[in-house]
Amino acid sequence: MISTHNLIAQKITARTAGSIIFPNDFRGLGSDDAIKMSLSRHTDCGKLERLAHGIYYKPHKNAKNRPPSLESIAVAIAKKERILIKPSGIYAMYKLGMVSIAPVDLVYITDGEPRNILVDGKRLIFKSTTPKKLNLSTETSGFLIQALEEIGRNAVDDSVVTKVKSHLKKINQQSLHADLQLAPAWIYNLIYKLNEQIKLSS
Repeated sequence: MISTHNLIAQKITARTAGSIIFPNDFRGLGSDDAIKMSLSRHTDCGKLERLAHGIYYKPHKNAKNRPPSLESIAVAIAKKERILIKPSGIYAMYKLGMVSIAPVDLVYITDGEPRNILVDGKRLIFKSTTPKKLNLSTETSGFLIQALEEIGRNAVDDSVVTKVKSHLKKINQQSLHADLQLAPAWIYNLIYKLNEQIKLSS
């Protein structure tokens, strides 16, 4: 009979370099303790690298090996646990170019469990939220609503208005209409007003 460790070794070998790996990828191959022990041994010998508690990846063999990004780890967790995630606040602002420096910590809203994962000195944070916010699209319109919520009504100045209008000029109007139905009233009113101004000036 092949041992749990060797069965896991076979599965790791079959995975592509850079793959993110979780202990429950190996359920059914042995007890939880045996799986954890095997992953620890594979980490010690360099076949895996540990990103955080319960999160590993298969490294590339070349010298330029880089661990997965926080974003790819977040996506892998969401896929594994079948939960929804959406970029939150400051990260949405960064994606839109409203701030120039990427946030050190990456924050997502989710319908899953809240968590705080430390990866190489940076934090991946999942915050529980309402279904309404999770129904926002991952189009520009959804990011705009998230970004404006982060900025806050009283902090919207001419600079913010200019940036919002620059995105509205190239936005998908169907997605915008759908997302605005989910936005707080003040954001709805602001975006609707700016969007109408753009239509009139074009």
